[in-house]
Amino acid sequence: MPTRLCLLIALAVAMCAPAYGQMTDETTVPRISLADFKKALDAGQILVADVRDAASYAEGHIPGAINIPLDELQAKLPALKASKKPIVAYCA
Repeated sequence: MPTRLCLLIALAVAMCAPAYGQMTDETTVPRISLADFKKALDAGQILVADVRDAASYAEGHIPGAINIPLDELQAKLPALKASKKPIVAYCA
């Protein structure tokens, strides 16, 4: 796994930040270090969403990640929020 994943969008959904499409400055999106990500993933404390298209997901993804293409993300937000876990989304 590369040291710098595009761990983006993310925790904002679980923290009730502005809805998808309403953020104007990506620097306001909470970030997580790779070490903290691995620890939380191993402990089952986060929901990992791969926001790439289905073909890219099928070629390879983080084990345990669910595939929610970016263009479907807004429609899936209620189900994601229901998980009650912080959400980490990635695109690379």
